[in-house]
Parts: sequence; C-alpha cells; structure tokens
Amino acid sequence: MPLSKNKKILIYLFLLIIFGSINNKFFTNLNFFEIKNLRLVGLNSVESENLLTKFEKIKKKNIFFLEKKELVKILNSNNLIESFLIYKNYPSGINIRIKKTTFLANIKILEENFFIGSNKKLIKSSKNNPNLPTVYGNPSLKDFFLINEKILKSSIELNDIKKLYFFPSKRWDLKLKNGTLIKLPTNNTIKSLNNYFKIKNLPQFSNVKIFDMRINNQIIVDES
Repeated sequence: MPLSKNKKILIYLFLLIIFGSINNKFFTNLNFFEIKNLRLVGLNSVESENLLTKFEKIKKKNIFFLEKKELVKILNSNNLIESFLIYKNYPSGINIRIKKTTFLANIKILEENFFIGSNKKLIKSSKNNPNLPTVYGNPSLKDFFLINEKILKSSIELNDIKKLYFFPSKRWDLKLKNGTLIKLPTNNTIKSLNNYFKIKNLPQFSNVKIFDMRINNQIIVDES
C-alpha cells in the first residue's frame, strides 16, 4: 500500500546517506527504483496475462512516485474483479492480491452472452454456464439485484432457480430446477417466496407445477 509522507521522507534521507558518495550518473543507470516486477494473485494464468498487458504503461516508473489511483483505475476497468489489495514491494516490485467476482446468473444482451457478477458488473462469456440461473426479459442490473436481495432474504436459494423471467411491470416469475413455476407479485415478494416454501411439500400440492401468487393473500395453483 502507498507509504505515508513521513515514511517517504525517511526513506529518501536513508537513500541519500547510502548513495551520497556514488556517482550520480552511475546511480541513475541502475534504474534501481523503476517498477520491474508486477505480481498478480487470484486470477488464472490467462486472466493474469490479459490484465498484465494493461499494466505495461506503468513499468519503468519510479515506485515512490507511482500514484495508487493509476493502479486502481486499471483494476476497476476489469469486470472480473470484486476487490483487491495493493502492496509495494521495494525497491522495484508491486504485488496485487485480487478477489474475483462470483458469477450469479447468465443473461443475453443484444445476442451476446454475459455473466452477472456479484460486483454488479457484466462479464462477457462465450456461452452460458448451465449451473447458473438464466435471466430473461432484459432487466437492468439494478432490477436483478433487487430480486436477488429478496431471494437472499427468503427461504429460497438462488441455486434452486433455473430461470428468472422479468416483466415490464417490474414483476418476476421464477422457474425452479424441479420444474415448478412461481408467479410473483410486484410487491411482497419475500412473503410470497416464504409462503411457497411453507406449502410446497404438503401432500395436496405434490402435483402442482404452477404457483400463482400475484393476487394478495391468494395462491392459485395449476397442475398442468
């Protein structure tokens, strides 16, 4: 992490004492404090290589004068990254520890496949992940994270869901992996999900495939 101003001053004084008697031209040629080594931890080899190409422009800069915001800007531009920690490894290295975002769902936008990351960013993908739910209906990221928050607060798990259908009225339908379709109301979503969870295993609902909860205080079921 960047050093405080006082610590930098102490380091400079120390360097003046150590190198004060060395020819200035010789010392300059050593390029002692130019950034030469940049190490990333938390990404696979391909992801690291792609990100390192973006750091080329900071190499050969003096490690003492490198602004943290230069690194942060590059890191924030990568949608795979959830969070990171930056360490300066003197005299010429930088270590960055990265936490990758968690992929929450598949979504297709303008015929292109993306993952929705827990960092609230879209990550382009070549194909869907069959282990993740797929979102339909072109919701905004804000819309998705609103329903995701309600699912997290309910008795239903996101992993139980195969498809999420979004409607212009801001309402959602959930298709579960067991084949059940839950039609949710615009409001009281958490209550509706919990009500489904309470009754789903009752004998009288064993053959029900559709639970329509759009009308307040009512559950309409369909076995088809």
